[in-house]
Formats: sequence, C-alpha cells, structure tokens
Amino acid sequence: MVDFQNIGVLGCGNMGAALVRALVSSGTAAAKDVYVYDTLAPAMETLKRELGVQTMVQAHDLPDRCDVLVLAVKPQIFHHIAPGLKPQSGPKERVVLSVMAGVASESIRSHFPDDYQVVRVMPNLPLSVGEGATAIETDGISEATLLLAEHIFKATGRTVRVTSHQMDAVTGLSGSGPAYVFEFLEGLILAGVKAGLARDVSASLVLQTAKGALKLLESGKESPSSWSAKVSSPGGTTIHGLHVLESAGFKGILIAAVEAAVARSKALSGL
Repeated sequence: MVDFQNIGVLGCGNMGAALVRALVSSGTAAAKDVYVYDTLAPAMETLKRELGVQTMVQAHDLPDRCDVLVLAVKPQIFHHIAPGLKPQSGPKERVVLSVMAGVASESIRSHFPDDYQVVRVMPNLPLSVGEGATAIETDGISEATLLLAEHIFKATGRTVRVTSHQMDAVTGLSGSGPAYVFEFLEGLILAGVKAGLARDVSASLVLQTAKGALKLLESGKESPSSWSAKVSSPGGTTIHGLHVLESAGFKGILIAAVEAAVARSKALSGL
C-alpha cells in the first residue's frame, strides 16, 4: 500500500494541526480527503475554515472513513479513547500512524485489528513550514507501508528510518530539539541586546547567522567542529567566547537536556 484515498487526523493540537496544514499546502493530500477530529470544536473549525478539510462529529468515525489514521492526541489520554477507535466495518487494509511520544507500537496495535499496519512516527514542529525532521519506526512494518509513511512525511521535511528501541532517543533529540534551538537563539539575541544592540537588530543578525551556519553544514563539506575551528582565529574573539562555553559545560548541558527528554519519553511509555 503506497497510495491512499482518505487520511484522518485525530487531535488538532500543535502537532496535529501542523501536519494537516502541511499535508494540504504541499499537495500531498487534497483538503476534501482530509478528515479531522478534536474534542475542542474550535480547533477543528479553524482547520475547516482555513483549509477546507472535513470535520467529524465523533472520533470513532475516523477509522471507518479513512485509509490512513494519524494519532496526534496527547499520550496521557490515548488509552482512554482507544477502545472507541475500533473500526465497525469489515476487513480492509488500513494504516495507523502514531505521532504520540512514548506510546509503544505494541500498545497501539492492541486496539486495532490484526490486519492493520501500525507505524510509530516521530516528527517535530518545523514540519508546519516544510522543514520537519521525522523518524519512522521500521520493526515489523512492510516496505510498502514504510513508503507510504515516507510519502506523507517527506512532503513536510526529511525522514529517517529507525528501530523501535531508538524512538525514545529520537523523541528526546529531534522531537524536543526545536525548543532547545529556540532557547539557544533567544540567549544569543539577549546577548546582543546586552552588548548594546536594539532587539530587532540583534534578532536579525542572530537568525541570519543561524541560517548561514546551517547552510554551511548542509553543504556536507565539513563537520560542525571543523567549521567552528575555521571561525576561531588564534587569540581571537571567538576562541575566548568558546572558552566560556566549554567552561560552563555547554555541550554537557545539551547532552543532559536530551537525556532528560529521553528518560521522560521512556516514562510515558509506561503510562
């Protein structure tokens, strides 16, 4: 199964809404073929008004309506609503894509028929602007279904394939990663303000600096450490700044942040 007719998205919060917008704006799915449900009616109506997608009255109508069902609800409430998601119609090949952090595929699969393909997927919020990083779990999944998942999420950015035991690491790294980047950039902006720049000037310089640095990395010519070395002249300003970062354990702080997020992802899987 590489093609699909209808896609349903259960949950219209930040991730669910971002995915719906990306699917429609990229042309991956026509608005008339996208069905959404959320317990908060305004969230659904906003997407319907903006994009023209279809809204459902009840969550349990989605599995029978759609070939592909995306679970984008909060993991803490999944088990409360899962019993109502069992399809009422006869056998039909369907795919369930879960973007819920910390909910194992086995737990999700127990709520659906055996002929369903359940794939755990971990995207991140930049998919809303077509720059998402999405990991797709491969364990026990057919190549055709993996291609389907990639088809859906490649339109929102880049995809990688990982095994089930790597998904918590993905959650802590790229899933939570945008927040780390935002905090890092905000710190640089404030540093510019403290040094005497107007906030808008500092923000413009920081964002362009980040954009340029990423473009250099994407050229594939050098590693991050190699590019850093190129900026650091002997006895210059950059090496003095880097010394402060190293003294404060900058890389260690980042590693600890990811480890904490990974640990929380593992804890959620036990809910």
